[in-house]
Formats: sequence, structure tokens, C-alpha cells
Amino acid sequence: MVTGTVTANGHVLDVKGLGMYVHAVQGMKPHHAACRWNFGNYQGENMSAVMMEFTTPPSYGSQVCNVGALVNAEGTLLAAMTENAAIHKTTKKDAETGWDAPTSLELSWFGVAKDGTEATATTESNLERMVERVDVLAEIPAVIKAFIAGVAGTKPFIYQVISYLGRPFL
Repeated sequence: MVTGTVTANGHVLDVKGLGMYVHAVQGMKPHHAACRWNFGNYQGENMSAVMMEFTTPPSYGSQVCNVGALVNAEGTLLAAMTENAAIHKTTKKDAETGWDAPTSLELSWFGVAKDGTEATATTESNLERMVERVDVLAEIPAVIKAFIAGVAGTKPFIYQVISYLGRPFL
């Protein structure tokens, strides 16, 4: 549960309800950090689901690692899972970054619940409302940024989108 206020474009919005906070700091040298990430956060009336997928750099074998969880409305963990998938169903070339930015996403969770039964969940979202494009290395000189991109094989941008079915988002 989260409570507080959000201020956007001069408007103050009081919030109270389901939410997620991610603190993903790898704290390592750029050539050892993950070179690709997908985060998913679904908040429903009866269930919430979260997923974090990353791809290791070539120095760690370019392996895809995925962890996720399903939680009921009371906050009880139903399942923690590692056999999940984040699939960019459609993409569009971002002229500013050169990345194929996702325009629709399918997230699927597969695993075993705490009671031993099979647990699966799938959600599909159109990612039409980009909130922000974050250049992770915006504060460092261009020559160092180019070096990191060459060594780590990544150009770290975060595309933050919202697929919100309730009241309008500011």
C-alpha cells in the first residue's frame, strides 16, 4: 500500500492504494552490469504481479534472468517465480536513441504456488503513453558514455510507460 501526493504539471494528486517501489542498483562496473532490462508491474483489484527481467552482458554469457511474484489483494505472496517471459509484441524505432522501443508488451508468469499447485498469469498491454525516456548516463561526458556503450554493449535508456485503465493520468 502506498499513500502520499504526486505533483505533476502543477497539479497535486492525493494517492492511496496499491503500488510498487523498485530499487535496482547493481553497484558494479559497467561491463559487468546487465545490458537489457524489462520491468512489469500490474496492479488489479484482486491480484498484483511484478516482474523483473534482465539480460547479462556478453562477459556473463548473455543469459536472460527473470524473477516475478504474484500477490493477492490482502498482500499475501501467492507465488515467486523464475520461469517467466517479457515479450515485446510490437516495437517502433525511437529516432532519438536508435532503439526499437516496445509499443506493446506481453508479460507471462509461470511457476508453482506456495500450496504446490501450478500458477500462471498473463497480461498484455499497449504501451501508447510514454511518461518518460530516461538517459541513464545523461550526466557523464559523451566520450565516457560511448566507451561504456562499446564495452558493455548497451546504450542505457529507460522507457517508462503507463497503461492505466482508471482515472486519467496527469
